[in-house]
Amino acid sequence: MFFSSIDIGTNTIRLLIAEKSEDCKFRFIFRKSSIARLGENLEKNGYLSEKAIGRALGILEEYKRISEEYHVDKIFACATSAVREAENGSEFLKEVSNIGIGVRVIDSQTEAFLTHRGIVFSLGDVLEGKKWVAFDLGGGSTEFMFSKSRTLLDSFSVPFGVVKLLEKFVFHDPPLNGELETSTSFFIDHLKSFNPDRSVDMIVANAGTVTTLVAIDLKLEVYSHELVEGYRLRQEKIDKILAEMLKLSSNERLNKFKILEKGREDVIVVGTHIVMGILRFFNKPFLVATNGSLREGLLFEELCSG
Repeated sequence: MFFSSIDIGTNTIRLLIAEKSEDCKFRFIFRKSSIARLGENLEKNGYLSEKAIGRALGILEEYKRISEEYHVDKIFACATSAVREAENGSEFLKEVSNIGIGVRVIDSQTEAFLTHRGIVFSLGDVLEGKKWVAFDLGGGSTEFMFSKSRTLLDSFSVPFGVVKLLEKFVFHDPPLNGELETSTSFFIDHLKSFNPDRSVDMIVANAGTVTTLVAIDLKLEVYSHELVEGYRLRQEKIDKILAEMLKLSSNERLNKFKILEKGREDVIVVGTHIVMGILRFFNKPFLVATNGSLREGLLFEELCSG
């Protein structure tokens, strides 16, 4: 049987199509990620703009067509911070339902739980015996998950992601160092307010900023899930990429880094600076990247017991 999983995020809408066997094992057969910037100006206005909704609906219509081409038995979809925070989130969901996709709006705790399931599925034995923290740097929020081996011990959500931070602090292209420092200090101050346990063996990270940085470090022009999965991305490599990006405008970044998706060329810089801030906060020289995410976790929760 075939199933689709869709994650409607603040910046990106992501599709996963998988084949499920009777013993609840999955073969991933199609993945796609598209930038909608659904949360554009949400922090300022409190609602999803017509343009942002139009972009998102266009992507979801495409995902519905692709799912039909694969003859999926069911589509599971969830929406995160942008839709749950927007005053007109329910109106957006009605328009999505007209396409034929039912969407579940999840809270930050559920988002962290499902993301954790996706990470554990993807990294598996790498996590055994380790005390680790994972972060999912999104467009509107950032989920932190603290675990031992495959067990989730604690989680919380910092209510800021790359889109919100870009709109709040960055007014130049390329960003000024002061703008980036201010955005990261603001983010880390919010992280500190949760009094997180810093005594971890390892940092794990997913989401577009991190996986794009890995792809850039690997000099990929076509994204490879296999090469990115489990890759150790070191602080000095991130610093080097950031220095290159700060010499370029958004359009120049798109031309130089072929792997960079249109729509990520502005948020990638503030996101990279936040990643560096997180590594320094936990005093770790590298992170372990994974493709494991909410999409996978949603399938496991809907289709598998335990």
